[in-house]
Amino acid sequence: MLNIICIKTGMLQENCYIVHKNSKAIIIDPGSEAEKIINEIEKNKLEVVKILITHYHFDHIGALNDIDEKYDVGVIDYKNSGKIKLYDLEFKIIKNYGHTLDSVSFYFEEEKIMFSGDFIFKETVGKCDIENAEIMLKSLKAFMNLPDDIKIYPGHGDATTTGDEFENNIYLRGF
Repeated sequence: MLNIICIKTGMLQENCYIVHKNSKAIIIDPGSEAEKIINEIEKNKLEVVKILITHYHFDHIGALNDIDEKYDVGVIDYKNSGKIKLYDLEFKIIKNYGHTLDSVSFYFEEEKIMFSGDFIFKETVGKCDIENAEIMLKSLKAFMNLPDDIKIYPGHGDATTTGDEFENNIYLRGF
């Protein structure tokens, strides 16, 4: 079973996630407050095996250097693609550019769980500069092809599901 710990970090209350299974953990978007993240890892006696970055905005990577220095495990981000297996943790990288040109989501297909960064939030999407609008539309269209029972953990705010977003997110209407 996949276990998820959400730590709200920094003034923008970014969601940093510690995802673990059988004592192996990955950290998704270490936004800030490195000690808070490290304390949670140590309290749960977890071994960090990788850091995942959904995109490189400051509020998602503020603690990256400190966390990487502490655990020395490297980063998976938009430069990677396809399916990745780290011990018992297996996920697919979905490139959903638009919010930024390095935005990705991490989809744990077997568990039907996705970490979306600032691509999709509950009933909205991440801001998008006008020059990236067409790219965002393409990403949103691809998102509509996903099953409707995926739980989404966004970069800020509350979790949601693909089904709820298909039904209630005004940015997904008309696809």
